[in-house]
Amino acid sequence: MSGLRVLMYHKVAKLETDFLTVSEEQLKMQLIWLKGHYNFISLKQLTNFIKKNEPLPEKPLLITFDDGYLNNYTIAYPIFKALKIPFSIFLVGDFVGKKLMHDNQEQEFLTTSQLIEMQDFATYGYHSEKHVSLMDLEPKLWEAEVQKCLASFNGITIPIEPVWAYTYGAYPKKNNAQFSALSKVFKNTGILYAMRIGNRINKLKLKHLYSIQRIDIRGNESFTKFRWKVKFGKLF
Repeated sequence: MSGLRVLMYHKVAKLETDFLTVSEEQLKMQLIWLKGHYNFISLKQLTNFIKKNEPLPEKPLLITFDDGYLNNYTIAYPIFKALKIPFSIFLVGDFVGKKLMHDNQEQEFLTTSQLIEMQDFATYGYHSEKHVSLMDLEPKLWEAEVQKCLASFNGITIPIEPVWAYTYGAYPKKNNAQFSALSKVFKNTGILYAMRIGNRINKLKLKHLYSIQRIDIRGNESFTKFRWKVKFGKLF
């Protein structure tokens, strides 16, 4: 199937796998297979496609990671670098450089120096200030919340693309008025496009810039299931 594929990862571990975590071997196997079937793009390329109509390659595929875990640097980055594959990370402003409780466990997150070092293969986007879902806030607070996220990166000397990944994938899917209001907030704050989950392949040209769909990659699914999801997305 043609169109834009966007894959969503979270964590990478040496051996263990779970809903949010792929193993080092899984990631290597997946990337090698993807390299033989698709053309990798960066967030910067997608921004330029949307903003400037710069062409994308045939069968474009974007790899994204959410939250900015330390293992994206210690385990994932060397793999991407060895295979010369670009990838992207959606960052939580208040998580950068910290060790803190998240998802009921203590976890470490990327430092500024690591973000700078990874720029040869990594590009970055926004994923909220404190990992709060916009859908848990009143609409009148949305613009202030987005502005707080953007401001939290003011001291970080790396370019961040004007793209937002919805925390928990939550956005006003069934409320047209709220979706319109949120789209206006993004436009007012300079966010050019946004990504949810959805598990479908995006048709080109992109019609709905604030609901670009990503395919959820899970460590507890087989390689066969991985290939099926990437090839076909969600069919129902």
